[in-house]
Amino acid sequence: MECFVLAGGRSRRFGENKLLFSIGGEKLIEHVVKTLKPVCKRLCLVVKNREEFDFLADLEIIEDIVEKQFALAGVYTALKATKGKKALIVSGDMPLLSRDVILYLWEHSEPPITLYKIGGRYYPLLGVYYKDVLNSLEQYIISGGEKVLQWVQNVGFKEIGEDQIRELDPELLSFVNVNTREDAEIIIKRYGGEGLES
Repeated sequence: MECFVLAGGRSRRFGENKLLFSIGGEKLIEHVVKTLKPVCKRLCLVVKNREEFDFLADLEIIEDIVEKQFALAGVYTALKATKGKKALIVSGDMPLLSRDVILYLWEHSEPPITLYKIGGRYYPLLGVYYKDVLNSLEQYIISGGEKVLQWVQNVGFKEIGEDQIRELDPELLSFVNVNTREDAEIIIKRYGGEGLES
């Protein structure tokens, strides 16, 4: 499995780089990496600033191709770097990801894109993307498009609903994103860790 973790976000609502905050003694991004490593044959981090992630020296780190900072630029960079027919693309702010949820998504993926729909919300930054969509994505970005879900809906996709994975992740914790400090409190409770530290 070829996996790309998007770690180039601005963390505007958090106030500073949320992926570098410590929860339970490990940085947020380290929780995601730890989950993915055992199931990914190739694991890459897509970043804006390589130096920020030097502590993950054993990972393949790729800098965003697109200068402007937006999530779809990370998806584009990941797909350009994909060697196989498809890739798992994951946001770096989902520290409660379950390996079973990831494997289910990979094993049930179909072209052009497969993603989860949980509680009526789509999760395009936890998806399997086929490399065939690269030209479409390139044209969308060139035309000024930046919205991940808008592009995904234009291309078409397969969705996997929560009923299909409730047994794998009963509380659906895999889909908790950390966007604010309030979100981080959920993670702190989950890990019973020492809290949020910079």
